Amino acid sequence: MPPNTPGSVGRRIAYYRAAARPRMTQQQLAEAAHVALGTIRKIEQGERGVTDDTLDAIAAALGVDPSRLVADREHVSSRVRDALPALSAAIAAYDVPDDGPVRPLPELRSAVAQTTAWRLSAQYLQIARAVPDLLAELPRAAAGSPPERAREVAALLVTAYRSADAVAYKYGARDLSARLVELMRWAAPAAQDPLLTAASPAAARNPPRTVSSVCGG
Repeated sequence: MPPNTPGSVGRRIAYYRAAARPRMTQQQLAEAAHVALGTIRKIEQGERGVTDDTLDAIAAALGVDPSRLVADREHVSSRVRDALPALSAAIAAYDVPDDGPVRPLPELRSAVAQTTAWRLSAQYLQIARAVPDLLAELPRAAAGSPPERAREVAALLVTAYRSADAVAYKYGARDLSARLVELMRWAAPAAQDPLLTAASPAAARNPPRTVSSVCGG
């Protein structure tokens, strides 16, 4: 039997749905994933395959990485690796933010908190897809901000960098990981919260370096 037959994927989805706390019904999973109930039923019964987008939506609703739902995890790993260049590009201009929209601070807090939730549940694909845009937006939010707002945005940057580093380190992008650790250590003083750096296990992997500030530090 091929590793990713509809039946094998469906069984994994059904397993994680049943293992959720509280247990999810097929209807609840369909609503959370924004997928038709009939589609969920057919996937779990092995009557149809699942596209990457549908798999991602179901995995997000279940709070797991898509790799947990397939036997052939290399395909998901390849998608994560394919997203790493966008992450590298996003941090390349950390001190010269480009023009673009900036969401209100409560929305930025929520977006960063979501990356942390993904990191804690090892949802690396979700992070890899979402964090590049976030890491481009946060320096824009910091630029020209009053001191109190700039400090909070700097703290959000540290947290977002940590989530990005989890992906880079997990997938063997050591140079990218080192750069992200460097940026964590750069942004932490602007946040005026040394615990942000001290609490990061990644910070111990690389020595501190001097980096110029865009957060008013």
